[in-house]
This record gives sequence, structure tokens and C-alpha cells, in this order.
Amino acid sequence: MVDEIIIRKMEERDISAIIDIDKKISTSITKKESSLASEFVHYITKTESICLVAEIEVKIVGFMIGAIHPWLFGIYNSGWIEILGVAPAHTGKGIGKILGEKIFKEFQHRGINVVHTAVDWKAGDLLEFFNTLGMSKSGLISLVKEL
Repeated sequence: MVDEIIIRKMEERDISAIIDIDKKISTSITKKESSLASEFVHYITKTESICLVAEIEVKIVGFMIGAIHPWLFGIYNSGWIEILGVAPAHTGKGIGKILGEKIFKEFQHRGINVVHTAVDWKAGDLLEFFNTLGMSKSGLISLVKEL
């Protein structure tokens, strides 16, 4: 039997569960939990954000945060998937895909027709995931300078 996955709007009470997931999947967390928590609160309270969680049996098993940017990198009125995660024990169950499809619908509902994200080229699993959502390489080139 497949567990029922519920997608809902993220709330402040979800933040500790989201940070727990992030700790399990991130290779390098350099921020303190309090600063991570304040970042999540910032997203939740911004009207330009779309913050979703996935639950199975009232337990948070995944999350996705997107934001609408009226102008970013020369692109006008676009959506961006900025943060996401699925608990390792629940990967491969379609949770990320369900979150992605829901966030796309939310973007469309808000008048957004183009959604971007950024992925490290070495993160093959993430590239494959976004490909399953129908996303492809854009014309943007990411540049960096370490200081």
C-alpha cells in the first residue's frame, strides 16, 4: 500500500522538521540552526514566496520553496525554485515530483509562465530530478568568485 502524500502550505511550526531534513541531505551546513530558521520564516512570510511541505501520516517528509522575482538576472516576472529537500528514507517515492508539480501550478496561478532553478553540474541526481519535472538547461551561465 502506498502512503498518502499530502502537500500543504508550509507553516512556522514545520521549520524544525525541515531543518532536520536539510541536515540529513546537505553535505555542508555552515549556518547555525537559528539562522536557518530565520531564513525559513522569511520565506514563509513573503507574499512572493511559495512554501510547500509534503506529509505522510502527519510527518514532514519533504519541502520545496519557490519565489517570484519581478526582475532577476535580466529576466522579468519569473519563478525560481530556491530550496528543496526530501527525507532520505522517503526518496524515490515521487514526493519531489509531486511537490514540483504543485509549485508549478502555484506559479501559474500567480501569472508566472517561466520557472528557473540552479543546480551544481556535479549533482547528477538533482539534474535528473529537475529533468523529470520537464526542466532543461537555460541560457544562463553561473559565474563565481571566491573571496
